[in-house]
Amino acid sequence: MTANRYAEEVVRDFMRNITDHVFLNIQNTEQLMREYQTRVNENSLQAVNAAIGKKIRKIFDLKNDGECNTPKSWLIKDFTFHKK
Repeated sequence: MTANRYAEEVVRDFMRNITDHVFLNIQNTEQLMREYQTRVNENSLQAVNAAIGKKIRKIFDLKNDGECNTPKSWLIKDFTFHKK
């Protein structure tokens, strides 16, 4: 496997799981986690998580590509895989 092919696979895998990565970043960053909890208290868990998911898709211009029911982040029960 070439370095280019390997790099493409790594980045595509990251992009596919980007929602889980974003939520892992929230839960592992104290300031983001505090703000997340505030937003959930002021809105709802569903509203905040849906807003984050939509923003991920919009900012990175991604398409939905199936569902994952085994996220690494404990902030979500499932998430949508993405692709370009």
